[in-house]
Amino acid sequence: MLSKFLKILFSLLLLILVQSCGYQPLLTEKYQKFNINTFNISGDKKLGQMLANRFVEVKDAENKLMCKIDIKKSREISNKDKAGKVLEYSLNVNLNLEALSTLDGSSVFKKNYSQKRSYKASTFYIDTLSREKIITDELVISIANQIINDLNLIYK
Repeated sequence: MLSKFLKILFSLLLLILVQSCGYQPLLTEKYQKFNINTFNISGDKKLGQMLANRFVEVKDAENKLMCKIDIKKSREISNKDKAGKVLEYSLNVNLNLEALSTLDGSSVFKKNYSQKRSYKASTFYIDTLSREKIITDELVISIANQIINDLNLIYK
């Protein structure tokens, strides 16, 4: 009983201290000092557009960029049973990114991103497809967040 009370008290005290110190994360859109004007997408256009939609336009940004994106998605069978029925798939999203300055055309940032996730096959094919779509969306969001963090670290 006493230890539970101490845990609650400690958690409440920690919450009050963190809230009152004025902590704000630095890698947020509020502190973003770059804006991506155009995207040149090659590979899977749908995934590339999903990625481009994750970037917020910053009107007062000092650094204007153009991004060249080559994005590919591949699905592989990662596990089968003895009868040959697919039990698990592996989904891989690869992205090559090059950020160019719109002022002088110089390369600011170049990096390859890769995310991989596995998922179970369902008895109904439509359920397997919906799982694949959800995981693809999650992988693209994860890559977009990595790109934003990397560019924020360059332009801090």
